[in-house]
Amino acid sequence: MAGTPLSVVRYGFNALFDPADIVSGRRNQYALTRRAKIRQAIRLSLFYFLNLFLYAVPLTYAGFGTSGTTGQPPAAVVGIASVAGTNPETTWQFLVATAQNCTFLFLASVLTFVTFHVGVFLTRNSLGVLQSMHTVVYSTGIYLAAIFSFVWYLSTSADIAVAGDWLVWVQVEFIYAIIDLAGANLVLPAGRVEPVSLAGVTLSGAFALAALATMGGYYMYSLYLGARINHDLGRVSSCLAVGFVVASPVLFVVGSIAGTVLSGSAVPALASSLVSIPL
Repeated sequence: MAGTPLSVVRYGFNALFDPADIVSGRRNQYALTRRAKIRQAIRLSLFYFLNLFLYAVPLTYAGFGTSGTTGQPPAAVVGIASVAGTNPETTWQFLVATAQNCTFLFLASVLTFVTFHVGVFLTRNSLGVLQSMHTVVYSTGIYLAAIFSFVWYLSTSADIAVAGDWLVWVQVEFIYAIIDLAGANLVLPAGRVEPVSLAGVTLSGAFALAALATMGGYYMYSLYLGARINHDLGRVSSCLAVGFVVASPVLFVVGSIAGTVLSGSAVPALASSLVSIPL
């Protein structure tokens, strides 16, 4: 996503109207020596982390992720703030919020990469890790980042409280559905949430939910295209790879339940954390 203004505009246009161009890699990049492949992996990683930073900073400036106390700033931050002429506590709060905004997307990207490549690998037609890395770097850098941005907006804007409450209710019901299917006698810290009706949703709230659903569709489709183009998989095999990504939240909650039962804890800490993060 980084580049000249013209390339950014073209990138955004292709993201909406030609996602295949976004996620497809040049085949000659993959038929390289081991050293060249390492360099390509480093370039993809740098590209990803740069875009991750560009995603997180505007969110932080907008006030997302800045709730709660951050404690006293370290001496290094105080020194940097004094040189930059900024308030040390404000600078420290900004850095912590930026790191938090980066962390959620980074962890989701890692989970996407692992599940996507496992799905591709199980088809026995994988063309390599670099192809999966290319697919996930670009798909998460655009579509998953957009999903997180809309979820943050829904979770924090008072103007669309109904839509935000409905989204939280869906997340809680999703977790409880898996808990009930597993037959586990577990509860989340906040208990069950009362059903939320969308009858009172505002126009902006409906737009945000529609945009969220659209970006979700784009995200899945971009992964499908990545499997088709970068790994040269068939339709069924590509759907299998995407299916592993779709199933990852279920596997995460199941793992949380299993860990809770084995540890004897009263509350599934990992599963309950799903309610408080933008997923």
